[in-house]
Amino acid sequence: MRSPRIQGAPFIRKLPWRLQPRIRILAVDDDPVNLNVLEGMLAPEGYELTTATSAKDALQWLDRGKWDLLVTDVMMPNMSGYELTRIVRCRFPLAELPILLLTARNRPEDIASGFRAGASDYIAKPVEPLELRSRVKALTDLRQSIRRRLRLEAAWLQAQIQPHFLFNTLNTIAALGEVDADRMRMLVSEFGNYLKASFDFRNSDLLVPLDRELSLVRSYLYIEQERFAERIRVRWEIDADAATTPVPPLSVQTLVENAVRHGILKRPSGGTVCIRAGRAEHGLEVSVRDDGIGIDEATLTRLQDNVLDKESGIGLINTDRRLRQLFGRGLALESGPDGTKVSFIVKHGRP
Repeated sequence: MRSPRIQGAPFIRKLPWRLQPRIRILAVDDDPVNLNVLEGMLAPEGYELTTATSAKDALQWLDRGKWDLLVTDVMMPNMSGYELTRIVRCRFPLAELPILLLTARNRPEDIASGFRAGASDYIAKPVEPLELRSRVKALTDLRQSIRRRLRLEAAWLQAQIQPHFLFNTLNTIAALGEVDADRMRMLVSEFGNYLKASFDFRNSDLLVPLDRELSLVRSYLYIEQERFAERIRVRWEIDADAATTPVPPLSVQTLVENAVRHGILKRPSGGTVCIRAGRAEHGLEVSVRDDGIGIDEATLTRLQDNVLDKESGIGLINTDRRLRQLFGRGLALESGPDGTKVSFIVKHGRP
């Protein structure tokens, strides 16, 4: 006997499989019969299928976790599949959430309208089971491939320790060995922590807890402060409940290194770096602010227009791209003669 459905509310059907499903699909159609047909077609593949009977319900579900595919009917009351696709595309990039349209209107102009709205693919009704399963597999495989690539890029980037940073740190250790053995031992310990975190296999994870990321940042700043003494000052403003918030690995570290190298150390007297993590309207805002020399107007304009290139630094390019893939928004940048602030938002419930 079927379980009663709450009127107007979407529901989850966990399809049988020998392992817990990992691919999550959100299917939207105002006709429950069509949703039952989709379930029957996708059941052999072991997907976790969540269904919604309206675009409004679908939008609510999209904010409740990560999804690998959105399948939506085009002809629905109140909000069509085209309108739903346009709204979703404003929040989720094409590579982050594929959208498959199901449509009985398969004229070239109808298909073009779907792609202009942001659809990844379409299937004409009546739907053939083999075609549906093939297209779903292609789109979800692509989604998983992009996710794996982001993880590997993050791990690769974190392992790329700058040679001059390595050599300078070793020179500082050697110099302290002649004058202050206690400071030398502390520096060796922090340098070991830095190396351990840089080569940690968990750097291939899509996200890591904020406190783990900040541990790497603290080791980096300790080393730089031993080298540059009072030229580097640090202020921490971390909310107590922010420690477990998931962030991309190397995201904060990249911003701090950029603030130190290209901001405060460009001034003879140095300056202050402020690392902050606090509540924002839609999640947690993480920011790094420095009172260094700032960014020249031409470069600032280019960066604010989201034109990150090699001159901006591989670290910033990588971080911005990963944030866009995960949260739909990259780095926010403000700069002037009194310094620079770079920030990003970790949205609730995502990825």
